[in-house]
Amino acid sequence: MDNSIKLPVAALSVAVFFCVLTIGSLVARTSGGGAGGEAALITKGTTLFTQLGCQGCHSINGAAGVGPALNDSYYRAVKLDNGETVTADDTYMRAAILQPDAQIVEGYQAGIMSSGITSVLPQLNSGDTTDALLAYLRSISSAAPTGASPSAGGTPGAATPGAGAPGPGGTPNAPNTPRPAGSPTR
Repeated sequence: MDNSIKLPVAALSVAVFFCVLTIGSLVARTSGGGAGGEAALITKGTTLFTQLGCQGCHSINGAAGVGPALNDSYYRAVKLDNGETVTADDTYMRAAILQPDAQIVEGYQAGIMSSGITSVLPQLNSGDTTDALLAYLRSISSAAPTGASPSAGGTPGAATPGAGAPGPGGTPNAPNTPRPAGSPTR
């Protein structure tokens, strides 16, 4: 093959590569994929946390409140009022937001959050609202997801009876302490 043909073919190959790379990057940004998508979700979640009134019951600085403190809550063990312990992964946290009475953190009372979110439940169930809140909560947690995958021997969000690893809501992993039984909680 003639060298005069090789140069245009190489230049065309490079041009095609950069076009594919640019289009892929554009698609990732507009579809919410990649790091830019996560950053946008975190920003939206930060705003929603305040707009939806979450801070009225949940602190993000470890202070005791009506509900468990949410800083450093992701990927931690959470002891439930039935004695089981679960991992606060995406599955658990999503259920805790959308079905708050399904699993109650030890020391907190059922019914408080479920009655408090009635007016915002349609918004929580639409679009990426819950995903944005989850991204925000992950962003304020320093814990990494360890042992939470089925391949690591654990099942995300699954209960582990008798597991004593402390977690949010009044345990050493979270600065929030449980409320005495009968006090307004969750």
